[in-house]
Amino acid sequence: MKFAEINKKYTEKVASYMAMGYTINTATMSGSQGEIAHIDLTNGKEIIRVMLESKSEHEIDREKEKWYSFDVTQIVVGRCTDKVTPNSDDTWQTLWNSHLEIISCEKFYKIGRNGFYGTKEESMNQQKKHIERYRANHIKNEKVFSDSAKEIVLPFMKRQPKCKSIKVSDIENVKKVIYEDEFHVSYFVLAKGNQYRLH
Repeated sequence: MKFAEINKKYTEKVASYMAMGYTINTATMSGSQGEIAHIDLTNGKEIIRVMLESKSEHEIDREKEKWYSFDVTQIVVGRCTDKVTPNSDDTWQTLWNSHLEIISCEKFYKIGRNGFYGTKEESMNQQKKHIERYRANHIKNEKVFSDSAKEIVLPFMKRQPKCKSIKVSDIENVKKVIYEDEFHVSYFVLAKGNQYRLH
């Protein structure tokens, strides 16, 4: 699907609440980081936030040593649990996204760079094909080192952001990649689902 279809789904979600008598609660509608848009609705008793937001997700298939990165657009519907008065003109009242009681969350995963969205599985399949094409065209050879290499790269890993307390057991593998020109060689460390480039 294209982004226009996500917009349509978002509109339908908002319209479904308005059809039940909810109206827009304007005082709580200042922007938040990561959001594309949100609309706050109230029936006079509660406030419902319908958000369209973007986020990144990561997943690793340890068995196949594959790492996936996802650009996700999601429609989130949540009920306000903060002390906020519906239909108030007090714009200092804050409705925190992190405090919402989630009613529903529908995710759309970006597929490639052509503005298409689909399921997580469809995005993973596209990434697999992209990696396979890249490897076929650019990587001549790969070598995964023995476990002793993990001890050697541990000081490097401890210097990486948010890795100060990392242990050898957190390091999954260390590998050397030789590219097709044979002059370009890189070393990578896979740890806690993230890949770090040594050289």
